[in-house]
Amino acid sequence: MEHPVGTGPFRLVQWRRASLIALERNPRFREETWDEHPAPGDAEGQALARRLRGRRIPMIDRVEVSIIEESQPAWLAFLGGDFDVAVLRSEFVNVAAPQGRLAPNLARQGMQLHMVARPDIVYTYFNMEDAIVGGYTPEKVALRRAVALGYDTDKEIRLLRKQLGLPAQGLVVPMVPGYDPALRSTMSEYNPERARALLDLYGYVDRDGDGFRELPDGRPLTLRFATQNDSTIRRQNELWVKCMSAIGLRMTFEPAQWPTQLQKARAGGLQMWLLSQTAGEPDVNDMMALGHGPNKGDMNLSRFDLPAFNADFRRIHELPDGPERAAALADAQKLLLAYMPIKAQVHRVRPFVTQRWMVGYPSNPFIYGWWRHVDIDLAALPAK
Repeated sequence: MEHPVGTGPFRLVQWRRASLIALERNPRFREETWDEHPAPGDAEGQALARRLRGRRIPMIDRVEVSIIEESQPAWLAFLGGDFDVAVLRSEFVNVAAPQGRLAPNLARQGMQLHMVARPDIVYTYFNMEDAIVGGYTPEKVALRRAVALGYDTDKEIRLLRKQLGLPAQGLVVPMVPGYDPALRSTMSEYNPERARALLDLYGYVDRDGDGFRELPDGRPLTLRFATQNDSTIRRQNELWVKCMSAIGLRMTFEPAQWPTQLQKARAGGLQMWLLSQTAGEPDVNDMMALGHGPNKGDMNLSRFDLPAFNADFRRIHELPDGPERAAALADAQKLLLAYMPIKAQVHRVRPFVTQRWMVGYPSNPFIYGWWRHVDIDLAALPAK
């Protein structure tokens, strides 16, 4: 991780942690040409294909990725022409893209809006080795399931994400075989009454009258949620606190920068953390690996290690698509629902805005490093 080595179209030339990643064209990259195949009815994609097909990849010499935690300075920098492409964060969706269309003032400048469906998932994991939320006994399972039932995913999508998301029913993501858009499971259910009843049943009750529940043995119960410091995350934290308070659970937050949290997570040092994962290929393996026991400390940050699930994962990994693989996947999904090591929340729709001189976006959702497929129209650049 400290010294990335690869054979891709770009190579790392500068890295300032949590600030900047700079890449330059790899002169030794193999000969590869732009050869995407848009759908027949995609007029924009077909026009792009006519313009770019056959061009050698990469078409640009340098990429600079700036990491800006706060939404407002990032958006203002894009409006000022400092960036060629920007993720449109939720705070600015209604300003820049009211009702899903680019605002007229931005359209007049030649900017373009791209609503990119993501084969991804936003989820909260529970550390299965934590003394409070971890474990496989009925009362520990009940606590995690109550937390999941007490969280309002629809409100997250409606208020925080401005409708740019779909409620997740499990770990299988859109655009991947096995994803069923009609499926509804308890993973997305918001039912605070049921959550409170489940906590009562397993002895999580308020013994001292302060409005918050204690553990079944009477010890204090506090959910400790790892977090970052940006404004988007703060709003998400506020929703978590409101939802958990409604079912009598106290939640506190432990802020740190994302790389620091990741280091702690891999060592098993976090109790709960909100993350996202994007499928790197149109297959369920990537997501199911989030719960595979031998992956503890790597992809499996929840440290979930259930023999039955591990067996299902091996079958999913080894079998070709077909009824047997589908049955193993269905069983694995049921085990995740039953034990709740991971609360799957949202599949995101990510809006990007590009400047008029940016050519070649949107990209294939399963390709990382989409900048290999884009170009800059030098004639459209503003005069300096």
